[in-house]
Amino acid sequence: MKTKFMPNPLRLYIVGWIFFVYLFTQILNFTAANSGNILLSGLYFVEFGVHEASHLAVFFLPAIFVAAAGSIGEIAFTFLILFATIKAKAYFAAVFASLWIMLAMRNVGLYIADARAQAIPLIGPGENVQHDWNYILGQLGWLEYDKLMGNIVIWVGVAIGVLGLQFGLYLIIMKIYLKHKAVSVKA
Repeated sequence: MKTKFMPNPLRLYIVGWIFFVYLFTQILNFTAANSGNILLSGLYFVEFGVHEASHLAVFFLPAIFVAAAGSIGEIAFTFLILFATIKAKAYFAAVFASLWIMLAMRNVGLYIADARAQAIPLIGPGENVQHDWNYILGQLGWLEYDKLMGNIVIWVGVAIGVLGLQFGLYLIIMKIYLKHKAVSVKA
């Protein structure tokens, strides 16, 4: 019996969920510099494009807002994907979107935590590319809190990833329950 709620066979959702657990573990160790995972590298590439486009979209604002726009845009973009999956009632796709949020927050968190060290290689116009978070936290007088703030962003992302995986498991359990309920009604 096909329903609108998760219309594919149960085994596809179970395999998908196992793949999402694999992605979760890969995201925990992801950095752009050492990624061997082509899917995560592709998602990162999209995020990087959104990050840079976000700077350009607000070029007319004060410099601190332009600097923050990259990271804000990167995270907001992934939340928009989550919103779109829920609005389209593609609930299992929302699990993937939550993992993409986790990846974006990991990347932004690593960037924030790097504000003092400035060890992450930067790409931009000219020879003196400015580290967004060094500038932002320096302007606010919060530079000494870069690692703390970065780790908080990373761990909020991990929590969102865990919630996404739990939601996926809930969806699978609901599909089993609804299938069992449909079978018992026929009997």
